[in-house]
Amino acid sequence: MRTAPRLGQLLLLAAAGALPAPVDAQEFAVPATARAAIVGDTNAYRQTKGLAPLSESPGANRAAQAYAAYLARTDKTGHHADGRGPVERLRDAGIAFCKFRGENWHQSWTRPNRASVEAAMNKAMRFWEHSPGHERALRSASTEIGVGVAGWQRDGRWVYVAVQVFIDTSCLSGVASTPSLPDRNPARIETP
Repeated sequence: MRTAPRLGQLLLLAAAGALPAPVDAQEFAVPATARAAIVGDTNAYRQTKGLAPLSESPGANRAAQAYAAYLARTDKTGHHADGRGPVERLRDAGIAFCKFRGENWHQSWTRPNRASVEAAMNKAMRFWEHSPGHERALRSASTEIGVGVAGWQRDGRWVYVAVQVFIDTSCLSGVASTPSLPDRNPARIETP
């Protein structure tokens, strides 16, 4: 029977997340102001805690954007939804860093009308600020941040996904650094 091999191939593709988005799913443009809002709100929050602001990492922005797009396109959630962890995604993207400090992601959706970008980003920030593990990443001993935001419409829902990645680059040569802060999570993975 020819259907068994074809079915097996489809199951393998589905398990790998390689199937295209459903026909009724469609990406919508999220303006750059979304990323800027997350970075600005994160640095404002850090300032209230007496912490130095974070610089944007172009590479970490690209990695966070790719993961946000993946989560939105596939309607998956979690830090390992693509079969890799955040450190693996950063390394695969060629991002140089001394320590990985955390990843925050948030998905929100509205129906039948799309929420404003401002409302969706505010919702993500409020969630992260009030969730102990996510809040710990916001005030981590990081020097740089990467942010990605993606939007998809599917099944009558307007979905926003925001991803933050926090890294410390203070050990890299030629990088201006602020005084080192204590690591609030010493079990984090160190990188060479």
